[in-house]
This record gives sequence, structure tokens and C-alpha cells, in this order.
Amino acid sequence: MKGCKPACLLLALVAATTGCRASTGEPDSNQVAARKDSTVPTRLPDVLTGVWYPDDTEGAASCRRYRTLSGAKEGHDEAVMALVGSLVVTPHLIHVFAEYGEGDFHVVERVDPEGGSTWRVDARLGIDALPDERASEDRVVSRLSLRDGKLRWESPARAGNASSTYFRCDSVKPDIHPATTDEKTTEYRS
Repeated sequence: MKGCKPACLLLALVAATTGCRASTGEPDSNQVAARKDSTVPTRLPDVLTGVWYPDDTEGAASCRRYRTLSGAKEGHDEAVMALVGSLVVTPHLIHVFAEYGEGDFHVVERVDPEGGSTWRVDARLGIDALPDERASEDRVVSRLSLRDGKLRWESPARAGNASSTYFRCDSVKPDIHPATTDEKTTEYRS
């Protein structure tokens, strides 16, 4: 290597050590990216979270009632009534809110993007209560799409509901819908 300039030595050193990282047991950036791509997404994107109401005059009135609630100091019945008819969407749950806090509980198991603003959601379904974690027969697949600020929800569990287009009213108030206070779904307690 007589007469070789420092740049040549550096190039030779880089070429000689290129495969060394893999032998150390530490993943390189390509391996880290591949692992991220192979993980199953289990949470809904933040752009979908919030309280969504049917895109009609009744939904607009319910949204106004929800926005006036200041949280825990409000009566439980008033808070529940303001949410009736809404979709409460958190990263791990879609709650189709019915009277007394009941309704359909879609506990998110997997989220697959299907394009720029559409997602396929695999969920466990509970009717009027959270689903049993051990049950395998209560699985549903739905699609959420967001276009021009309107949420469209297609789900086989929604039979009979005329409205499938919603507008985002506000964020979820954790003291009104406590199932969102941590990253896990918990049973609603009054």
C-alpha cells in the first residue's frame, strides 16, 4: 500500500468492514425498517380518533350538546345522552354509542391501510358490552375512509342504520368516555 493516499486507505477500510455489522448481532437500518414493516398495526391512525356524529341536522345538534359538556362535573345521564348516536373512536376502540353507554364495541385487533385515506379494520365485536377476549366467533371486518373531513364507515354489524357518513365533532373527553384514558380498552364505569 506504499504510495496510497489516506482516501484509499479509508475506502479499503470501509469495504473491508461492510459485512461486520451483521456479524455483531446488531441490526442495521435496513433490518430495522424491515421489522417495522412486518409488525401488525393494531391502532387506528390519530386522524380518525374523536367523537363523530351522523352528518345530518340531528348529529349537528348532538355535537353542540357534546361540546358544551365540561366533563366530570356534568351529570352522567347528560353526558351519555349527548353521545347517543355517535361513533367514539379511540386508537383501539370504535364505540357505536347507544342509550345508557351501551351499543357496539369494536375492539381493534388489526388495521391495514388500503390507500391514502381508507383503512380495513379487523375487530372483536361486543354488543352492549366489551367482547370476551377469548371468543373467536365475534370478529368483524369494517372499512373506514376519510374524505373531505367526512368519515365513512362500512361494517356488517351496522345493519339498519341509515347514516354511514359522519363528521368529526370534537376530541374524546376521557372523563366522559373513560375507556380512552390509557392505551387499553377498559370497561365503562360510572
